[in-house]
Amino acid sequence: MKFASRMVLGLVLTGGAVLCVAMAAEPPSAPKVSTFAPAKDVAAQIDRYVGQLEESVQSEDEFKEAEAKLAKDANTLVLLGLAAGLHDEDIKYKEAAPGLVKAAQALTKAKGFAAAKEGVAAVKKALESKEGNPVELKWVKSASLPDLMKQVPLVNSRLKRNLRGEKLKSKAKDNAGDAATLAVIAQGSMADTSEAESADQVPKWYGFCVQMRDAAAALNKAVREKDAKGAEKAMSALNQSCDDCHNVFHKVEKKEEEE
Repeated sequence: MKFASRMVLGLVLTGGAVLCVAMAAEPPSAPKVSTFAPAKDVAAQIDRYVGQLEESVQSEDEFKEAEAKLAKDANTLVLLGLAAGLHDEDIKYKEAAPGLVKAAQALTKAKGFAAAKEGVAAVKKALESKEGNPVELKWVKSASLPDLMKQVPLVNSRLKRNLRGEKLKSKAKDNAGDAATLAVIAQGSMADTSEAESADQVPKWYGFCVQMRDAAAALNKAVREKDAKGAEKAMSALNQSCDDCHNVFHKVEKKEEEE
């Protein structure tokens, strides 16, 4: 009985700690989506990620090679769908957004080639859907944070390559889209405070997400204006936001990378 009582007490204390972290602070109000991810970039990125998902299920062999990538792309698409539905500018996927978010979330849970192929087909079909009401969408925890955080360095690395020299102009559309995607990931990740181990870390998490979002938004703007110095400054701020976050939430991983 004493052992059982201690177990119950432990569960209560643990549950209380989790509740305290969850209730520690409310995330800052989200700005208009247009301030960090223009509508045309969001729409273009939705098309891009849906295309990548289709490529991932062209065959069973393709799926085996791209299974991990598919998970990252599907979770990223969830947030791009949210951004479309919540957008303050005219965007072609606004009415389709609720159905797209739902289909992309279902795809993130698909197991095996057949289920993934069916899930991708549902995502593609959702682009024409009008299921649900976009007004009901909110910036809440909607996608897998681990998969999103694995996507970030991939997009970031691509940006670094494509901002060099003449690529700043020749890859302007892709760079603007990648910057917008990183801004959307930052905004969409804010509501998931699972990385916080204590109540005092929650505001820090919000702050790092805002820092990343705003740096990515500045990069998007600089790319569109073909401002090389502005893009370099924004990219530096974006990288700094990642480093600052890792110094608090991923010290072990950072140490391992340095070794």
